[in-house]
Amino acid sequence: MKITLKKFKIADIEIIQSELLQFIRNKVDNISHCKDYEKYCNDIIVIDTLQSMFYIFRAKIESKKTDSNITLTPTQSVILLYCCQWERKERTQEQKIVMQTTSDIIHERLVNI
Repeated sequence: MKITLKKFKIADIEIIQSELLQFIRNKVDNISHCKDYEKYCNDIIVIDTLQSMFYIFRAKIESKKTDSNITLTPTQSVILLYCCQWERKERTQEQKIVMQTTSDIIHERLVNI
């Protein structure tokens, strides 16, 4: 089963990729302080999935198209949803809009599986 996010502008994909990187860094920074073994293991899965997604977005950016479809597994979609809903104080207004829009689209797709 795949979830397709259609016709994303490359500029928006660049924002999502940048936010993914920030989310990865946050997870990596916090993992060493984790005392709960189950949460620790889940964070490893999330970090691993995020890193693979980073390269998916990179390939889309390097394709030189003006817009692109993004096809993700349900697991990748849920993890991207976590990233979109993560409240990072340093986000610009443009980043907030892109991440909220992406969150809304993913949520709609996941509810309709």
